[in-house]
Amino acid sequence: MRGVYRIYCFRKLAVTVEGVDFLDPARAGEPGARERGVRLELRGLSESAEAGSIYASRATWLSRGISRFDLLESEPHAADRMHWHPEMSDGEPGQRVFDAELSADPLGWLARTLRDVTPLLRRAGLDPAEHAEDVAAMAEAAEEITEITGRLLAEARKPWPEVTRDERGLAAINI
Repeated sequence: MRGVYRIYCFRKLAVTVEGVDFLDPARAGEPGARERGVRLELRGLSESAEAGSIYASRATWLSRGISRFDLLESEPHAADRMHWHPEMSDGEPGQRVFDAELSADPLGWLARTLRDVTPLLRRAGLDPAEHAEDVAAMAEAAEEITEITGRLLAEARKPWPEVTRDERGLAAINI
C-alpha cells in the first residue's frame, strides 16, 4: 500500500491521496501505536512560466498541505483514528479534529467535503473566489477521488503484514 500515491491536479489546487502505515510517536511503546490507512491533502499547485517550444513540458510544483484528512485505524476496520487537520502550517498539521460522522462514514464524509472545499480555503486564509474554477472541478472529481480512497482503504483493512520501518516510523517497504 505504501508507495501508492495519486495526485489530482486542478488549476491552482491539488488533492494528494496516499496509503500510510506508521507508528504514532505520541503512542510509542504502547499497544496500538501503529496507524494504517489513507491520507489525503488539499494542496496548492503552481506551474512554471518558463519559455519553451509548444512541445515543452512545464514544471509543476505542489505546495505543502493546506488541509489534511487521515482515514487511519489502529487495526483493520476499527475506524478509531479517523480525523482531519483543518489547519496546517508549513506542512505541519494542526490539531487532530475527530468527527463522529467521519468515523461512521469516512467515504461519505470525504465526498461531501470535496464537493465544496470553500470552507477549507477560507480557513486557510485563501480567497475562494480566486479558486472558484478549482472548487467546481474538485466537486466534479469528488466521486473519483473518493472511489480511489475507498480502494486504498480496503487494501489497508486487509490483514496487516509485518513491515520494516524507516527512522521516522513509516513502513519502509511497499505493503
